[in-house]
Amino acid sequence: MIKPMLAVLGSPADLLRKGYIFEPKLDGIRAICHVDSRLKLVTRNGHDVTRVYPELSFREQIKAKSCVLDGEIVVYDDKGNPSFGLWQKRNVSSLGQIKELSKEYPAVYVAFDILEKDRKSMMKEKLLKRKEILKHIVAETRNLQLMVYTADGRRLWDAVKARNLEGVVAKRADSMYYSGRQVPDWIKIKNVKTFDAVIIGYTQKIRALSSLAMGLYVKGKLTYIGKVGTGFNERILEELYAKLKPLQTKAYIERLPPEARNVQWVKPKFVAEIKYQDFTSDMIARAPVFLRLRDDKNPRECTMEDL
Repeated sequence: MIKPMLAVLGSPADLLRKGYIFEPKLDGIRAICHVDSRLKLVTRNGHDVTRVYPELSFREQIKAKSCVLDGEIVVYDDKGNPSFGLWQKRNVSSLGQIKELSKEYPAVYVAFDILEKDRKSMMKEKLLKRKEILKHIVAETRNLQLMVYTADGRRLWDAVKARNLEGVVAKRADSMYYSGRQVPDWIKIKNVKTFDAVIIGYTQKIRALSSLAMGLYVKGKLTYIGKVGTGFNERILEELYAKLKPLQTKAYIERLPPEARNVQWVKPKFVAEIKYQDFTSDMIARAPVFLRLRDDKNPRECTMEDL
């Protein structure tokens, strides 16, 4: 199983790096696409999601006997911007609903790398050579696109900010592909400050779920970093409560501040993306806002070292 290569967190200063190309960071779900006689879409957690996207039937647009692609599954809004909110509407299990929603909110696979072609690994080839191979085997269609890229990181950043997109990914032009590894050859520059937190509990006040308790792994140990109580709507609150209630457990975090004593603890199974202002000196998130669940991320990947 080929695992996606991961990017390190950078800053706008990285937009001026020489020898790098720059791509928009799309707000969707990462997926490795295995192409043989049929297509198979696998998330970074190893989940086969092919049946969830029946409209991604672009086998005839791939001009190779077999290949493995890396890319992002996105759903565009009416302005042509990737919308994670619309993607979430697709995140259902009923086959009947999937067919209907695929028409109302069609997904697009945006390919940005090729890892294997005709059973031959491409991962040791330089990135720009892989891009060239990718361009020659992919015939773009409504549900299959190639990721755009440029050598002008600053200009792309301005366009991303103007459209309020997620950010930019800087990639060293001569880099190899390191499956399952996080290396500085790829750098993500976010338009807003976010981090991925483990959901470790929730509180109940006026509603069944009023806030989420968040945690990060610090040197392998799960540590409490505060609560988030904004960014939800009623539908999301209901969905979160349904997911978390069966996971209730006893407290398992040491040295908790007084504010955490009213938390109903849950097993660390789910990950949430959080927008934030900063961290206090005792590592509590300031002004956190819930953005979304990250079904594609393992809780063990949420570490303080990545901030």
